[in-house]
Amino acid sequence: MEPRGGGAAESPDSFEFTYEFYLDYSARIEADPNPANNDRLETASLTESIFEYHRQYGRTYHAYRAGSYYVPNDPIELERVDSQYEILKILLDGRLYLAPLSHENPPRKIIDFATGTGRWAIEMADEFPQSQIIGTDLSPIQPQLVPPNVRFEIDDGNEEWQTGSDWFDIDYIHFRVTIAAWSDWPWMIRTSFERLRPGGWLEMQEPDCDIDTDDGEITADNALKRWFADLRHAGVLANRPVHIIPDLKQMFIEAGFVDVHEKVYKIPLNGWPRSNKLKRIGEMWQRSLGEGLPGFSYAFFDRWLNMRKEEIEVALVDVRNALADQRTHAYERFYVVWGRKPEYPGDLGTNPNGQSIYSEETILE
Repeated sequence: MEPRGGGAAESPDSFEFTYEFYLDYSARIEADPNPANNDRLETASLTESIFEYHRQYGRTYHAYRAGSYYVPNDPIELERVDSQYEILKILLDGRLYLAPLSHENPPRKIIDFATGTGRWAIEMADEFPQSQIIGTDLSPIQPQLVPPNVRFEIDDGNEEWQTGSDWFDIDYIHFRVTIAAWSDWPWMIRTSFERLRPGGWLEMQEPDCDIDTDDGEITADNALKRWFADLRHAGVLANRPVHIIPDLKQMFIEAGFVDVHEKVYKIPLNGWPRSNKLKRIGEMWQRSLGEGLPGFSYAFFDRWLNMRKEEIEVALVDVRNALADQRTHAYERFYVVWGRKPEYPGDLGTNPNGQSIYSEETILE
């Protein structure tokens, strides 16, 4: 990164001095009449500190805004995140987004919040080479070799958003599986609305923090059902409300979005479906969720439910058994909600009566 002033670094040859003069105790040290700020020192300090990950429970966690996010950032979790990404590509039929983005009139500015390993941002950069894409995250876990039109920034979306030109008149804002990251979802949606250009799109792709079945009811004593309930409770105590995903569509509407769509997928929790495609998705989701259980649980349950790591591990034995039980026919809902910022006053969307709200629930066949 260049110095903020944009100029080239000066070489020692550009200075005329003698060491004897500056080391002479009797010499006066002159003050710079145009002192630089400490941005470079602060940037260097930040660059070093963000790699000093916090270690707990045998895992590592982000250093920037340490403690604000409860999921690890170590290789175990990164591998799980990448496998989850592949599952969602299958779920969405290879699509990275459901909003009606156009290749003929491609988005100029795209922001991907909580980008994780950066896979989505990188693939979007390949699909839209004319677009400028920013991926933000608390952890510097993204690759360095990326397309020229994508960059990654360490940032916390819970704080006031940046004020540079790249952060206004945005064409498309994207969130995917950021469920435990935000303290105020309505504020995130309202701020997205403010920063989008007229006609720009916001899309959120998030799993529900609960399980269900079409074969009656999953009782509260089911270990996996109970684990999700504990996670929702811990999320409320931690000011990370993971239970609100079914309300995203209404939040979009209240923020002022039009042409709001909601598509809800059912993700089987293991290989119980007859359909080969669903069976594959279910088996992959079981593996991903099973591998993520410790990381999802340790910080939330220790800090907010007063459970020690050993207690958590014992409880997770039953949770894994419930996750693998194919007799339950359980699934997790996955919500995709997208909406458009009106292009002009009075723009009510494509539906003449202004009620351009669409909802669909599907299970892949």
